[in-house]
Amino acid sequence: MKNKIKLNLAGVVTILHFFLFYSCNYEEDIVLENENLVENKELVFEVPLPPIISDGPYNYKVKKYSFMQNQEEHKGKYYMPVGGPSNYPFALIMHGHGFNYNEYSVLQRHLAKHGIASASIQWNSAKHDLSVNTEMTKHINWLFNQYPQLINSIALIGHSMGGGAVVRFADDLETTTGKDIKSVISLAPALQHDMNVKHNLINTIKGLLVIYSGNDEDRYGVKSFDGREQSGFKFYDECSTEAQTFSNTFPAKDMIFFKDGRHIMYTDRSQEPINYQYSGINQNKVINAYILAHLKLHLENHLQYDQFFKYQRKPINMPVNDVSEFYQQHTDAKKSVLANFENNSATQNYQGGAIVKSSTGITTLKVGDSWKLHSYSPHHTKAMRITWTKRNVGSSFVKFNYPSSYNLSSYSFLSIRASQIYNNINNTTNKAQDFYISLKDKQGTYSKKVKLSDFGMIPYPIKHSGNTILPLQTPISNLTKSAMVSTLIPLKAFGNHINLSNIKEVILLFNVPGHEKGAIMIDNLEFYK
Repeated sequence: MKNKIKLNLAGVVTILHFFLFYSCNYEEDIVLENENLVENKELVFEVPLPPIISDGPYNYKVKKYSFMQNQEEHKGKYYMPVGGPSNYPFALIMHGHGFNYNEYSVLQRHLAKHGIASASIQWNSAKHDLSVNTEMTKHINWLFNQYPQLINSIALIGHSMGGGAVVRFADDLETTTGKDIKSVISLAPALQHDMNVKHNLINTIKGLLVIYSGNDEDRYGVKSFDGREQSGFKFYDECSTEAQTFSNTFPAKDMIFFKDGRHIMYTDRSQEPINYQYSGINQNKVINAYILAHLKLHLENHLQYDQFFKYQRKPINMPVNDVSEFYQQHTDAKKSVLANFENNSATQNYQGGAIVKSSTGITTLKVGDSWKLHSYSPHHTKAMRITWTKRNVGSSFVKFNYPSSYNLSSYSFLSIRASQIYNNINNTTNKAQDFYISLKDKQGTYSKKVKLSDFGMIPYPIKHSGNTILPLQTPISNLTKSAMVSTLIPLKAFGNHINLSNIKEVILLFNVPGHEKGAIMIDNLEFYK
């Protein structure tokens, strides 16, 4: 089967669409009326989803090991596939503070049964200096000497304090081991001292995955002195630069944010009975499944696994009864950026074109640090805050213009990430928000307007339950997270009549029925291949 994405437009007929203008000084009062929106716009794949929750086809062997160097003992637990390929990639696992190397066996078994070897190592999780890199280096060098089946394709997986360590030391580890670190996975990362972080991941890896839970009772995201939340969102946002690039030195990055879930869900403790609203076993299965998919994609270059990340498809055999909802963010390594607001301007986008709002209806259009625009934002980038109200005539809109026409004919998708502004009177409690997106070419032709909710969502912000092990440094009322979610829209959805080789504008239209008023934050308006 072809590894290809296509849009299912069967049975769809666009009856009529036209544009009316009043106060025609600018095209400010756009009305898109009598347009039958395309239904069933979901992405349809010819490539089936590979299984990532169920066991893989291989057996495994497990060995606890120890070795002495410089009168110091180094311990770990090694899992290797049996009955599969003669050579296999490798993942190094760094436990969290208060945990130990024996508590990640469920994950290690799952990886081994799918053909990936791993070692969970004992380390001093109270340290934040280069001795951590030294410890990781010793284990990798020793294991590669002991097991010649290991290939030079490595992932670093860390939980809690280990989640900070793998981000901090990925770059150093490539230098000290000479090995190819292709993937970094940070699970509910701790940010104490920020692990003296360099964030040089752009120089080393192909992909970053951060997994985090909105109800984490340990790493719940305290605020720094300037109001920024210290949580896994920081690692995601600060990995690589917010720029246009076609260089492979910039990684693809992904984040999975569970609406619920405790800090132990990433470990074997998830298998124990807990006084909680659902079993941790199934959430741990989902977490381990996405870890596997990320390794298959980046260590083995099996592109079909990108369906779980870029295209946000859910695994087959997904538990549905006691696994909480989760949301995703994705950024491609290769992209064309239209707006990311890092220039701190509400009037000029990344390409140098104008940002224009309708004369009425848009009550707020402001760009700045996301945590200053909205105190409930966990993000560490600049963003745009938009508030709109219903107009009697015309549509409330924000337009992003190219300075000259732009050729998008070689691109396949538009991507945008967005969140709701928590506790805003223009948003309805526990209801997803929505808007349309339209394109305009240099000839003045408008595309069909595409409803964001046909491909993604802008969920209501996630509240923390307040159930914590340690005393809170942050009031529970401040732990709500207005987290942005990425939405990928195929350019085919905008219709065949638009000239993608001469695009002049991307327009956000705020007149979806039932969503005639709202308050959101947006970032990363960009195009992917």
